[in-house]
Amino acid sequence: MHFFPPPLKNAIDRWFAREGWNIYYHGQQADELLQGLRKEGADQLSVLVYAHKPGIAESLNAWLYEFGNLHQGLHLFGTVHPDDENLDALVRHCLDDWNFDGFKIHANVQQVAVDDPRLTPIMHGVIERKRGLIIHAGRQPHVNAFVGWRPFSRLMARYPELKVQVAHLGFDEMDEFVALSRDYPHLYFDTAAVGSPRFAVPRERLMKIFESIPDRIIYGSDVPILEESLIDHRDRIGQMIPDSRLRDNIFVRNAERFWTR
Repeated sequence: MHFFPPPLKNAIDRWFAREGWNIYYHGQQADELLQGLRKEGADQLSVLVYAHKPGIAESLNAWLYEFGNLHQGLHLFGTVHPDDENLDALVRHCLDDWNFDGFKIHANVQQVAVDDPRLTPIMHGVIERKRGLIIHAGRQPHVNAFVGWRPFSRLMARYPELKVQVAHLGFDEMDEFVALSRDYPHLYFDTAAVGSPRFAVPRERLMKIFESIPDRIIYGSDVPILEESLIDHRDRIGQMIPDSRLRDNIFVRNAERFWTR
């Protein structure tokens, strides 16, 4: 889930509206969103923020920390921007002082390839402390030089011990991303927005992936950046999985493994 302070959430809503997205949760702020998620059975969830420009990560992380203190069951993933001058200190502060579960990197929004050397403090920080990364590395909604499975594969080759969750299953390069799981035992994938109208994927293809790596798929919705309700997205994913053990893995166990330090 993506939670942001109200001014940034409102700006994100306006951006998606200008781009022609019909966001189901337009205008809803973090407290309201979380209350709705609780009603739908979300006992524990990953909460993500990301800095789209340098100089704002510190305040975003502080807001996330305070929000996490007010609510139980939140696994917090902070942010840094590659151009932040105090990146090393930000990483240490989030992981050591605030005990975050890791970081979110959005290669598309932040305009940074995931193997960019400027991100080295993040990589070393999470590896040393057995934390995780959630990375939007795929080419949607925009194709550019920063995204795609190739820079991601270079990152994994450099740090094979990284614990990483790839957002949106890598979407239009799912097969290439998923193939990397053979070589990296701590590589996970989430279903954020996958199967929704904008990220449509045939059910048969998704099931083939789910069954091929049953211990590496984590349910994700991408709320609030979703053009349908959580209920509709969650039920679509759940109903396509007839095996109760696989369903339990995707909705519960795999996330618990990812969060384990």
